[in-house]
Amino acid sequence: MLREDQDLADLLCDVCDVEILPEFQTPQDEGGHLTYNLSGKTFARAGSGSEYILLEDGSIGFWGSEGECGRIADNLKEFFEFMINCPYWEDYLDEDEYKDRKELAEFAKEIYEEHMENAEDMEFDLPEAQQELADGLGIEKKADAAELLMRFYQCTKREPRFFSTYTEHDGSTHSGTGSLFDR
Repeated sequence: MLREDQDLADLLCDVCDVEILPEFQTPQDEGGHLTYNLSGKTFARAGSGSEYILLEDGSIGFWGSEGECGRIADNLKEFFEFMINCPYWEDYLDEDEYKDRKELAEFAKEIYEEHMENAEDMEFDLPEAQQELADGLGIEKKADAAELLMRFYQCTKREPRFFSTYTEHDGSTHSGTGSLFDR
């Protein structure tokens, strides 16, 4: 759908920093040095060069341009629901806030208010743009993102984790934990 509706795709990029690619691509491999424990195809990128990867099991993985790697959603619908309701999702990566649902809801509200203020400074109506995206994709815009954030958190922790391994020129390797919260 987003590949056919350029206006909606552009709005997704503006609101969520997610650029849908015209076709699936092989995930970043850093010139043959980077491998992943699960196979998949890149379907979107962030402005930083980070990639969103549709994994072999239908879940969505994230490879960050700074080397972070992990599962972000259990399927494409949940991915778009998460992106639209929690734009700039990396700001929500404070694991301590996920111990209590009420605290998480307050934390999410604070982060979202910061995002709205930043958008207003650029004369951009974030809630309106999110609603337009939600309507265009048939996704509900949530007033409280805590449930979505808990689903995201659980997804990042489920097994098998999605991780990358980087092999140096000398043959030594570095692998992540597969949790986006381990930074």
